[in-house]
Amino acid sequence: MNDLLTVDDVFAGYGDIAILEGVSFRVGQGEAVALLGRNGVGKSTLISTLMGLTDVRSGTVRYRGEDIGKWPSHVRARRGLGLVSQEREIFPSLSVEENLVVATRAGSWTLERIYDLFPRLYERRRNMGNQLSGGEQQMLAIGRALIGNPAVLLLDEPFEGLAPIIVDGLVDAFRRLHQEGELGIVLVEQHAALALELTERATVLDRGRVSWSGDSRDLLAHPEQLSALIGLAEAAA
Repeated sequence: MNDLLTVDDVFAGYGDIAILEGVSFRVGQGEAVALLGRNGVGKSTLISTLMGLTDVRSGTVRYRGEDIGKWPSHVRARRGLGLVSQEREIFPSLSVEENLVVATRAGSWTLERIYDLFPRLYERRRNMGNQLSGGEQQMLAIGRALIGNPAVLLLDEPFEGLAPIIVDGLVDAFRRLHQEGELGIVLVEQHAALALELTERATVLDRGRVSWSGDSRDLLAHPEQLSALIGLAEAAA
């Protein structure tokens, strides 16, 4: 499998605050990777590092084999890294369709294809961003990332705080994206068992370091180990 994104021995943080220490990580084309760990261990910081939003002290981040350490975040987005942040960051004063149109880049993901993945967005296409429910906003955030036609999709806790029926719909969309095999996907998720069910590989962070990395199925099959790595509450959620 060709690696789309590789992180090699990265130390990074914000200003004088070091958060990631010697982290290595990779994502292949068509592969879904779970990024797990307790709250505050560096998962979101790693996502931010991939997008060029932290201070990298040492180590390398490569995209398609090219060192992107000096690329600003907008260049990384234009070249193929798509981010769905916890904040969603949709434009509240634009309609659903306008939110999608302004993010469009040439490629296989079109407006019609987004509406096929999320029919609810088609139904709400003329509504403003601030008129959407939390679940609809999350659909829009994912749709907006996809319509930029990324090669790698970074999802930072996409199911957090949503009703179970909405989560079920988003999980179905995730499975569909994964089965189509076009994207490398990184899934940050507190519900560890769900994340492991949706991915091939997993990396667990603890205090800014990689504490475990391997096959998602192996970790899912050993709940005691999973609980020890990330805590009983998170593992069982």
